[in-house]
Amino acid sequence: MDYKVCILAAGMGTRMKHFTRTFNKAIIPIQGKPSICHIIEKFPEQIEIVIAVGYKKETIIDYLNVQYQHRKFIFVDIDHFEGEGSGPGYSLLQCKEYLQCPFVFFSVDTLVKEDIHPPEQNWFGVAKVSDTSRFCSAKVENSIVVRIDDKIKCDNEYAFIGLAGIKDYEPFWTSLSLDNSLIKGEKQVSNGFQSLLKKTLLAKNFTWFDTGTPEAHKYALQNYPNGISFGG
Repeated sequence: MDYKVCILAAGMGTRMKHFTRTFNKAIIPIQGKPSICHIIEKFPEQIEIVIAVGYKKETIIDYLNVQYQHRKFIFVDIDHFEGEGSGPGYSLLQCKEYLQCPFVFFSVDTLVKEDIHPPEQNWFGVAKVSDTSRFCSAKVENSIVVRIDDKIKCDNEYAFIGLAGIKDYEPFWTSLSLDNSLIKGEKQVSNGFQSLLKKTLLAKNFTWFDTGTPEAHKYALQNYPNGISFGG
């Protein structure tokens, strides 16, 4: 189908501490290859990829333009990638004009073992974790997401892994644009996904490798792509 991919890679990656002093976290290697490359290579060459960049953006742009000369990238410069009101929801909104079609959303610190489903339906990538309070999380009934909570203590078993397919992009953008609420000082992508609960939002289970914290990155180094999901 005709769709695009959006990768969010604008943040400073402060949780990775000394790893991101020189490079954007997208360039930190997993199994000898930058994590963003593992994401890009999940998709056919003809798929256009929109990448939100900000912190140390040159380390991403220069590398990808040399490494993938036959792919089409659109780099979107995020002006506000740190501080109050920034966050993944804000970065994603800056990419809106390039994503007026179904698209796959990918956080750059997410890796998965499985192939990626095209956005022929609305779907929400999830994995079971021991404590969902640190994550955006989902209540799932019969493989359908019926409730989304963001970074709160609740009885949800599934964390949102930063990977989703958005078929109904128009209501998604409307909801993300209108909901300016902040969670821990950031605009979250869950503000847009709430609108898709009114339609059908499928829960897709993935073998998830988080690369956004030192502990999770170490786990990914040892287990990607053939281990079990990172447990959070």
